[in-house]
Amino acid sequence: MIREGKIKQVDKFSKIKKNKRTRVINGKDKFLMPGLADMHVHMPELEKIDTLLLMNIAAGVTHIRVMNSKVPQKEIKERIASGQLESPKIYYSHIIKRDETYSGPEADSLMVTIKNQDISFIKLFSLSDESTFDNLVRSAQKYNITICGHYPTYQNEGKTVMVEMEKVLKNKYKSIEHLAGYNGFETNEQLQEAVLLTKKYQVYNCPTLDWDIMAYDLQYPELYKKRLTYRMLPSKYIQKWESRYAEAIDKAGGSDKVTVARDKYKEQFKRKQYILKKLYENDCILLIGGDAGNHFQADGFNVYEEMINWSRIGVDNYTILKSATTNPAMFFNKNGQWGTVETGKDADLVILAKNPLENIENIATITVTITNGKVFHQKKLLEKIIR
Repeated sequence: MIREGKIKQVDKFSKIKKNKRTRVINGKDKFLMPGLADMHVHMPELEKIDTLLLMNIAAGVTHIRVMNSKVPQKEIKERIASGQLESPKIYYSHIIKRDETYSGPEADSLMVTIKNQDISFIKLFSLSDESTFDNLVRSAQKYNITICGHYPTYQNEGKTVMVEMEKVLKNKYKSIEHLAGYNGFETNEQLQEAVLLTKKYQVYNCPTLDWDIMAYDLQYPELYKKRLTYRMLPSKYIQKWESRYAEAIDKAGGSDKVTVARDKYKEQFKRKQYILKKLYENDCILLIGGDAGNHFQADGFNVYEEMINWSRIGVDNYTILKSATTNPAMFFNKNGQWGTVETGKDADLVILAKNPLENIENIATITVTITNGKVFHQKKLLEKIIR
């Protein structure tokens, strides 16, 4: 039973008290699980925000972590608070880029500002120098603010310098995006040492493999047509993607050039797959991030593609689903509030026709999303978006 956005009772239907105002959702022969979290989302231009948010709800995504934004996140927050937009629950960020430097006092001042603005975390996009990194992580710990993001590197005399892996991990850099940093090790023994340190310091990883797949055309020229979202989304979406992709291939120099670049990147991608498998085999904490934005990547639904990518390299379905539900809740220290189906927790839920524990592709059978005290039917939402 759900009341005021909370799970009030989990029991047999016959044992739940009902009255004339009770709305019953028929879940016979279906499956119920926590809503999904997309832990790597980029916010688009303001006129596209509504579509992004509705697509996420349609896909069963009830929580998103903002890792970049083309508009001030304050504007998004205000529009949602005013009731102008339907939305998943959003965790907003303060984004730091290479042109910013911070002394110790400046970092402290930033943390106070972040606290006052109700921002959930700092996302390090790029880094000016190592002392800025030192000051930020020291101050973040002092004020109990989460800092995460791209692996910290900076430019020094025209060269890219990586902050030492152990330093990053032990300073409570909470999550690393895109598996960066791990690919800098020359031997598997060095990689294994880094993986064990990742586990020791409980640092999360958000691999975003699907970004690589589509950004480097690894499914060109025909494999992309086998993508789950290609098969399940309305034809209007597919036709638009096909047209834009053909233009992008021409702009990149044509089929031959794209194929050469694709094949050149394949070894790097295999290495990233290997890194993810090692993190998984050593029980490191993982997060699902869709990182949609390329051709044939749909907001919200790209979480499904990322799940399938993990499954193909041997990550078990239970771990995949945890990485989109309970692990994100733990990341935000909200595992007492959401991430599982339990009495007292937020009623952020999805209903599926088939069990994703049996086959991860069954995640695409989500038909209903429940969040913020409202019930959304995927088919109706998609029809609204396409109009």
